[in-house]
Amino acid sequence: MPPFRPAFQRLAEASMPWAAALVVLSVALLAWSAQFAIPAQPVPVTLQSYVLLTLAALLGWRLAALVSVAYVALGLAGLPVFAGGASGWSVLTGPTGGFVAGFVVVAIGVGALQQYRARLKPLSLLGVLALGHLVLMLMGAGWIATKSGAAIAFEKGFLPFVPGAAVKSIAALASVILVERLAGTPRR
Repeated sequence: MPPFRPAFQRLAEASMPWAAALVVLSVALLAWSAQFAIPAQPVPVTLQSYVLLTLAALLGWRLAALVSVAYVALGLAGLPVFAGGASGWSVLTGPTGGFVAGFVVVAIGVGALQQYRARLKPLSLLGVLALGHLVLMLMGAGWIATKSGAAIAFEKGFLPFVPGAAVKSIAALASVILVERLAGTPRR
């Protein structure tokens, strides 16, 4: 069975200008979503995981990989795209480093699982999105644990994100299904 082709992947395949526009707009959305932050220590709560997972499910793994790598590279190069307008290598070495590195892993994983397993089936896709959040939180908390210990990482780098991850997974599912329906993707 051929892989499922998400709406934004189909649009990108239509022409190179559409592909370039999708990548630029997706990176901009990730940067924008980082600025909606609830201050928390050691890591703020943002809309980024919602945007990242939604985009990954709509772009497919290859474009999602390109978008996430471009986003991280721009931030590391000094553009203020990370939460709170942060940038540079200090973001990767600081408490948010595991989450930022996790963006690439999760974008590829969610994009691939959507294309090859979930295939826009609502319950399967919700599982993929929830798994994406879990992996992102584990990578983030794991990085914090290397600096502050497992107890602090669990208390401050994992638990505070659980309720938001549940809400954002459901919101991402609704967003993906809405965009796919608007794009004329046949119902399963």
